[in-house]
Amino acid sequence: MRTKPTEIRLLQKALEVFERTTKITAELRGLEVGLDTARRADAVIRIMWQDLEWHFAVEVKTTLTPATLGAAVHQLKKFPEKPILVTKYVTPQVAERLREMDIPFIDTAGNAHVNEPPLYIFIKGNKPALPVRTERPARAFQPTGLQVLFALLCNPDLEDAPFREINRIAKVALGTVGWVMRDLREMGYLINMGKRGRRLIRKDDLLTRWAAAYPEQLRRKLVVGHYETTDVDWWKHATLDNLQAFWGGEVAAALLTKYLKPQTVTIYTKQPVGKLLLKHKIKKNHEGNIEILNVFWDFEFRWPHRELVHPVLIYADLLATGDPRNIETAKIIYERELTRLIRED
Repeated sequence: MRTKPTEIRLLQKALEVFERTTKITAELRGLEVGLDTARRADAVIRIMWQDLEWHFAVEVKTTLTPATLGAAVHQLKKFPEKPILVTKYVTPQVAERLREMDIPFIDTAGNAHVNEPPLYIFIKGNKPALPVRTERPARAFQPTGLQVLFALLCNPDLEDAPFREINRIAKVALGTVGWVMRDLREMGYLINMGKRGRRLIRKDDLLTRWAAAYPEQLRRKLVVGHYETTDVDWWKHATLDNLQAFWGGEVAAALLTKYLKPQTVTIYTKQPVGKLLLKHKIKKNHEGNIEILNVFWDFEFRWPHRELVHPVLIYADLLATGDPRNIETAKIIYERELTRLIRED
């Protein structure tokens, strides 16, 4: 996907501010560099200090929030080259997380982190000159559009099904399917192959964009509430049989990979939560570490783990936390479960 003019301007502005703030030279060396669409950087920049220089593969993110941080970091880690994140503004909270993960970044406010001994830069707390406006995403990455994309990503070849079938399993209006499919064609994710039907392409990039948009555009609308129970490890011996519910997030990842010790318990449910709360002695608590969300799909997952949500959703839930260990676990799930799902035919 071509680097957008707005992203190029953002990158140039960030480089100018970086030079002015640090008195260190930074310059653009090229655009759209990489091996394939999954590992293609938006640009390459060179940072020069004294008689040393470093080259970085750039991922431009117009906006960066704690909820979208995980998706951005995972994309950076796909690059074979040394990566750097460039964005409009990095808050002090996000700057600290990036520093902890040793992820280089620069923004247009003059905040930066580069750890390339003997060069070390860490600047946080600079405010943007103008308020950072969040751009409204394309309709395909708004709530109902994300439901359609989830159905397409989880069900290979569904893009060639009648629109009425897609709207049924995605739980959206029929008209929504039509404009999402048009958006996908315009953005280069869907091609018409004549008698061979429609085909979804660049699925890796589509998954990345879905995972980045899901936390803020759709997930927050699904939350039923937060809860607690006195038994910290209750989920280890709990069952969701006959409750029309599924484990998501950290618990699903722990059951799937045996790599993670969950701090938050995520459950997606199809029915009112009363029976679930009663069975497991769960009580309402706005600060509790149990979160319950509504199911937003209407199809069965094609994999053997019947009590877990689809790995696409586990992956997105983990990235949405911005937690380094969760991001690492998301990478494991991506490599074990998702690469085969999104590979091109």
